[in-house]
Amino acid sequence: MGNVGDLASFAPLRIQELAGAACVLNVLDSLGYGSFLVDRERQVLAHNKIARDCLDDGLTLSARRLAATDRESDIRLQSSIEVALTSAEGSEGPSVSVQRRSRLPLVILMLHLEERTQFAMTSAGLVLVVCDPELKRVPPPDMLTDMFGLTPAEASVATGIAAGKHLTEIAADRDAKVETVRVHSKAVFRKTRTRGQVELALLLTRLAVLAPHQSLLRTRHRAGKRVEGVRALG
Repeated sequence: MGNVGDLASFAPLRIQELAGAACVLNVLDSLGYGSFLVDRERQVLAHNKIARDCLDDGLTLSARRLAATDRESDIRLQSSIEVALTSAEGSEGPSVSVQRRSRLPLVILMLHLEERTQFAMTSAGLVLVVCDPELKRVPPPDMLTDMFGLTPAEASVATGIAAGKHLTEIAADRDAKVETVRVHSKAVFRKTRTRGQVELALLLTRLAVLAPHQSLLRTRHRAGKRVEGVRALG
């Protein structure tokens, strides 16, 4: 088992398999997700930096197997891994939340590797993708208004909630009444179809990955409109 930044630590992965495994895990790291590469015997073969940071913070390695430090979370985790290992190839397996002390829970998504991918990485059977809501990655407010019809005020409240702030803190930041912020928060949960801070934080974290691409599309669209305008004048 090893971290993707250390070539020697990739045993039992063969050196020629390093490129494929490192690419998968490093891409997920750059998108803000932790990831563990797990074989069909449930042993962790490699992990990225964000995943390493989650060890001793809700997760741990015991005999090279991933476990949750919270007992009930670990029961769900082990059961979910078993389900994922027996699911259809290339399918998205179950997700499980892992409780942490005084912090928002981690959410782990199980991805079953296809047979051709398993061949490239020998015994690798699963990629466990770890989302930490407290990384506080959020998309720009205009993306939230476009996608969910949030008002600018609601978008601001949404990012505050996702960042782990209490309504009183958000109200102070906005120089608004707590009751006004509470009304906005209810609208946010209704429009985004989320239930609570954790679900909203996970949603905004996923959307934050799309934000650069969305911004590029908007720039191209505006550039196209300007070209059309110039042509019309000509």
